[in-house]
Amino acid sequence: MGKEPAVLTILVTGAGGGVGRAIAERFARDGHRVLGTTRSADRARALTETARAAGWTLSCSRLEFPSPADIDALVHEVESLGRLDVLVNNAGAGVFGAVEHVGAEDAARQFAVNLHGPLDLTRRLLPLLRASGGRVIWIGSLAGRISLPFQAHYSATKASVAAMSDAMRMELGPLGVQVCCVEPGDFATGFTDARVVIDPAGSVYKPAQDRCLGAVEEQERGGPPPDLVAGLVERLCRRRRMPARAPVGRFARTMCVALRLLPDGVREWAVTRTYRL
Repeated sequence: MGKEPAVLTILVTGAGGGVGRAIAERFARDGHRVLGTTRSADRARALTETARAAGWTLSCSRLEFPSPADIDALVHEVESLGRLDVLVNNAGAGVFGAVEHVGAEDAARQFAVNLHGPLDLTRRLLPLLRASGGRVIWIGSLAGRISLPFQAHYSATKASVAAMSDAMRMELGPLGVQVCCVEPGDFATGFTDARVVIDPAGSVYKPAQDRCLGAVEEQERGGPPPDLVAGLVERLCRRRRMPARAPVGRFARTMCVALRLLPDGVREWAVTRTYRL
């Protein structure tokens, strides 16, 4: 890909809003052919019409992980294009609650949406990416490096995403496919309101969980716009070689350095203070 102004074929999952939409629209504005996905068929149609009115080559399809039928349909749609240069795995969800109260079904769905579904999609699209010498960009999270209270399952999925990205990078690099994990901190997106909160009546964790949730939402709503992430993803696609990990923003980069230097006890103290525990 390098620095050539070629028209790329790009798939962005979770493009209905927030980070995914910012990424999809940024590439479309630059003249690339973009296929986005969103959970709602109505939303997909509306976004496609908006893009058409703007003169962009951007269409949206329905995809709800971990639906095998949705994944099958999307794979066939991408294969019909005959080429795929960049896959951006952005779709995801968050569950918020004490480990004791997040049941097996909610935990399984968290992993299915954030890891297993995207992994299955990626696996099936690798032949196209090998053929184009393409790129896989996982949208991870700073939470994958720092386990967060009452977001244990979300943190676990994002740590798994980073580990999967690192392994794929070593497997696919010799075959011409580059892989990178982008690690945003808190951004102002619809993710905040879409979060699933597990808060049973009478929970012994309720006071601490409420304080933590308040801190989380305050930081997210006051965070920078998702265009910052979209800009980084665009720059990654222009680079001759992508890094293994790419924290987004000054805070995320500073935290990644601090994590390597701070003792575990100091790090834990900082997290608990940040989230009012």
